[in-house]
Amino acid sequence: MKFYFYVMLFVAFSVKSQNKLDCSKCSSEIIDESKLENEDIRSLKLLKNEIYARKGYVFSSPEYSGFFKKYSWYKPVNDNKSIVFSDTEIRNIAILTQKISEISEYLSNEKNSKYKTLSEEKINQIFTKERRKELGINFVIWKVYDYKDKTGSYYLVLTEDKYKENVKGNNFNNAVKAFNFKIENNRWTKTFETNDFKESHEDSIWFWSRYIYVEDFDQDGIIDPIVIYGTSGPNLYDDGRIKILLYYKGKKIGIRIQNGVLDDERNFTVDASFYALPKKIQDKIIEQMNLMVENNHSILPHGWQKKMAKKMTFIQE
Repeated sequence: MKFYFYVMLFVAFSVKSQNKLDCSKCSSEIIDESKLENEDIRSLKLLKNEIYARKGYVFSSPEYSGFFKKYSWYKPVNDNKSIVFSDTEIRNIAILTQKISEISEYLSNEKNSKYKTLSEEKINQIFTKERRKELGINFVIWKVYDYKDKTGSYYLVLTEDKYKENVKGNNFNNAVKAFNFKIENNRWTKTFETNDFKESHEDSIWFWSRYIYVEDFDQDGIIDPIVIYGTSGPNLYDDGRIKILLYYKGKKIGIRIQNGVLDDERNFTVDASFYALPKKIQDKIIEQMNLMVENNHSILPHGWQKKMAKKMTFIQE
């Protein structure tokens, strides 16, 4: 029963995807890659298999055979080996395969967001030296999240000022800076920017990708980026700082954590507006704070969860 439920779920999802984009012209026209940017992996796989289906390919997968057999243009052949693809079709298959590969690689490494980060090649294509200068991007671009919601298309750009090459996975940065740009009619508008520097007693500061989210948590059609970065000191994470910044409906809401080995060194502040957020967003941020503790990236004051439940804005041991 689970198998057939999965098949029906896949087909229902695929129908929705098919309505957005199809491959009816993929035999004669090269795909416009810009139209693929916001397609998910299932939609891309469906498009790729549509090229095969339009040549009469016989699918061994019940998901695809069940989906395409309802179309009048699908005429299965007797032998898949007899199918010959044109140069245009081969090129389109390669484009879709590459896109699927990029998203698959992203999902295997970045499990905390459905929105992909751009490849280094794509970053260099989009963020040329001229554009970086125009946008005021002076540090090295570390990651770019490409996302879209009902308000438009955006790039969340995370940059770091490196002063020393990484050693055994350790970062050495003087500063971090994040930008969020809205792209409309080839016009770039900065919707927010945040920056911070390592303090004199700290060794480095960097963005923590494992805790960063680019999602629509409250299902209102608007993405709510959660940007998180931290520092390391002489005792690494134990005496570093952490900043959790949520950008919600044009407003920055933060939690600022000071780790510490000694009890009286540990504390954090919570913006009062945090407690007015939808519960799903509050829960997600608290979940990330718990993960930081579990991963030994943070030492929070004893009983901090109960104190946050009381809506306290300054929490210490």
